[in-house]
Amino acid sequence: MRRIIIRSLAVALVLLIAAGAYVGLRAYGVYQTAYGGFQHLRYLLEEGETVEGTPADDVLSDDYLRSLFGDNPELVDRLKAVVDLGMATDANLKLGSVSAMIVTYQKSPDGTVIDPAIYAVGGFPDPKSQRLGFHSSGYLNQEVDPELWLTGNSVMNLLGRDIIVFCEEEKAEQHMALLYDLLQGRILPLAQKVVANPVHYAIVFPDPKELAPPNLRNSLQTVLIKGEMGPDSGRTETIFVSANYRGATQNHVIFKDMSWGRMNDNWWAVEFVNLLDNTKLVQDQVLVVAEVETDRAQNNVLLKTVERAGRDLAMQKAYLLASELPWEFAFREKASPSGGYWSEPHRWGSEWPLGQEGIPTPGSIADAEAKARAEAEKQKQADTPPASDNPPPTSPST
Repeated sequence: MRRIIIRSLAVALVLLIAAGAYVGLRAYGVYQTAYGGFQHLRYLLEEGETVEGTPADDVLSDDYLRSLFGDNPELVDRLKAVVDLGMATDANLKLGSVSAMIVTYQKSPDGTVIDPAIYAVGGFPDPKSQRLGFHSSGYLNQEVDPELWLTGNSVMNLLGRDIIVFCEEEKAEQHMALLYDLLQGRILPLAQKVVANPVHYAIVFPDPKELAPPNLRNSLQTVLIKGEMGPDSGRTETIFVSANYRGATQNHVIFKDMSWGRMNDNWWAVEFVNLLDNTKLVQDQVLVVAEVETDRAQNNVLLKTVERAGRDLAMQKAYLLASELPWEFAFREKASPSGGYWSEPHRWGSEWPLGQEGIPTPGSIADAEAKARAEAEKQKQADTPPASDNPPPTSPST
C-alpha cells in the first residue's frame, strides 16, 4: 500500500512539473514575442527607418484584390474600376509603395456595393502636388505613458507620409473632404455616414514582416482586418495569414496566450478590454482568425481613437506651420473641465459621437424612449396616493 502511494505521488509530481514547464514555456513565448517586438520597434525608431512597403502595382493589381475579396466578386470589380481610373489619371502612382491599404464601401437596400474606395498609405512619387502628411504627435496623450505618446509620430512615419485615395470620380470630393476632416480630428462626418448607412471596411498590411517581432517575422505574411460598423452594432474580423500550417499554429498559440485581465478603469479602457475579451480566436489551416462583435459604446471607442489621432495630427501640423498652437488647442484647458482635451464639439463619454450626446441612432432613440416611459411610470406612482389598509367607515343602515 505504501509503495502504491509513493508511486502515485511521484506520478502526480511528474505531471505537475510537466504542466508547469508547459505553462512556463508558453508564458516565455509570449514574453519573447512582446519583448522582441518592443526591441525591434525601438531599433526602427532610433535608426529612423521607414517601412518600404510593397510595390503599389502589385498591391493594387487585380490578382491581389481578388485574393483579398474573392468572396465578393462585385466588390473586386468595383475596386478594380476605381484603381484603373486612378492609375490612368496619374501614371506615377504605379511607382509608389503601399505599407497599408484601407478599403471602404457601403451597400444599397438591395445589397449592391456602392461608393467603393481605397485609401493607400505609403510613399508615392508625384512632383505635381504635395500629399497630405500622415504622421501624429500626441497620440492618446492623457491616457498613456509620455514616452509612448511621443512615439506616435515616429510609428506613423514608419508607414509613410502619403495617402492616395482611389474612388469613383463623382465621389472624389466627398472622400477627400472626409479624409481632411479625419486628419483634423473631426469624427462627426464619419459618424453621420455610419448612421445613414453602415460602413464596411478592410485594412490590409500586405507585408507586415518589417514591423513584426523577430519570432513571428518568418511566419506572418499578411494581416487583414475586415468589418462593418453600424449605428448601434458592428463586427470585426482580423486574419493573420501565415506561410504554412506550422507557422499558423505558432501564431495561434502566441495570440491566444496574450490575454487581458479584468480591470476597473475609465469607461473607454473597460470597453477596449471587453472588446478584447469577447474576441474569438480560431485557426483554419494557414490562417489565424480573430472575430468580435461590437456595440455602440465600443464603436464610439474606435471612432474616438481615430478622432484623437486626427486632433493630435492637427495640433502637430499647426505648430510646425505657424510655430504656435491654434486658439482651440491653446485655450482648450480653460474651457474644458476634463483636462482640456475634449471641447464642446468633441465630447467625452460613451454616448458620443453615436448616441444621445451626439448623432441619435435607432438604439439610442429606443433607450431614451424606454427611459422616458420608466420616468413617467415612476412619477405616476409617486403622484398616486397609497391605498388605505382600513376600509372607509359605513353609515348605519336605517
